[in-house]
Amino acid sequence: MKAKKLMGFVAVSLLAMVFCFGNVLAAEKGPIHFVMLTDLTGPAHAQVAPNGWAAEDYIKWLNNNGGINGHPLTVEIVDTKYQLPLARTAYARNKGRKQTTISFDCFSGAIEAMKGQFATDKIPVAMNTGHGPALYPASWVFATLPPYDDTLCTYAKWIKANWKEKRKPRLALLLGDYASGRSPELAKWYCEKIGVEIVSIEYVPVLPTDTSDLLVRMRDKKPDFVFDTLMPDQVKVVLKDRFKLGIKIPQLNFVFNSDLIKATVPLEAYAGYMGFQCSASWWETDNPGVKLAYKLYQHRGPVPNYMYVWGLSGVMVWAEAVKNALNTVGYEKLDGQAIRDGYLQIKNYTSMGLLKEVSYYPDDLRGSKWLKICKFNNDGSISNVTSWMEAPHNLKLKAKAGK
Repeated sequence: MKAKKLMGFVAVSLLAMVFCFGNVLAAEKGPIHFVMLTDLTGPAHAQVAPNGWAAEDYIKWLNNNGGINGHPLTVEIVDTKYQLPLARTAYARNKGRKQTTISFDCFSGAIEAMKGQFATDKIPVAMNTGHGPALYPASWVFATLPPYDDTLCTYAKWIKANWKEKRKPRLALLLGDYASGRSPELAKWYCEKIGVEIVSIEYVPVLPTDTSDLLVRMRDKKPDFVFDTLMPDQVKVVLKDRFKLGIKIPQLNFVFNSDLIKATVPLEAYAGYMGFQCSASWWETDNPGVKLAYKLYQHRGPVPNYMYVWGLSGVMVWAEAVKNALNTVGYEKLDGQAIRDGYLQIKNYTSMGLLKEVSYYPDDLRGSKWLKICKFNNDGSISNVTSWMEAPHNLKLKAKAGK
């Protein structure tokens, strides 16, 4: 009897030791640091700050659900205020940290300016904007949406496919005056190649007060369609000025911040306005990823805006790349090269249905090449105009054509 009691005591003790040892091992798993550089303030904050909020909320949620392979996660959102010196300083401070991964959502000019530095340092950077020159030739910058020059190509293809008249369709470009906002000019050759005539190019200041003069110049060129790269603070001025001037030319936005438009522009000024989406949006509430966005956003407000939802899809891809790297090389060897290789392992990833699919290849780091057009109906509701369309890889095609 005493022997049985002794055996039982030993068994219980061994189980307790195993349990405690397991907890010690779990507790000793080192942290992984996620750092996002974004414009929480400054002239572009309405467009980009929600990406930072999404990164903060998702990484914290992931951490509360076991982290990545049991490793705890930290998240730091750095306000770069649309200033290149702040972006450079924040990058320099973080690039040498161990087990650290970086995402940029500060202005596109900074990403283009620093692209060579990322390659020299062997630091893969997730880019939450569509700036083609930062992605081609492929290097160490990774995106989750087609660049905005590819977006213009997609619009031109759609126009051409639906055009019924014998003459060429006439397209005006209303471009935000910032690096990625101007980048669709790189696709002028493609538009001309497929038979879409660019008849006007106007530049809208980052913080405009009145755009009537440039809208009149654009209108007088008699375009059939307008493509714009306007951020929310630009859109609300342009749409109101269009309405005052009686301009009814079909117009399409490169990134459809539909929630912010509804909140800042009268219905009569935005009815009929179209926009591209590269992910599911706040109004598609049956989507599993959108449902998660609502859950994560609830401490900020009732409805997650489009940039928050799309930002969530991007941070999921970011975390997936880190997970792939961790599975391949382990924690101690988790460095920039390993994370870059982790991105390249991603194939047909959907971010819980937010994206059609993301895949990376050595010569194509756009991640996603899919877009769809949405439209404000006359009652203010939103509907899909198209299903998913594949965006041409403009800069790659341009280089091949020798343009």
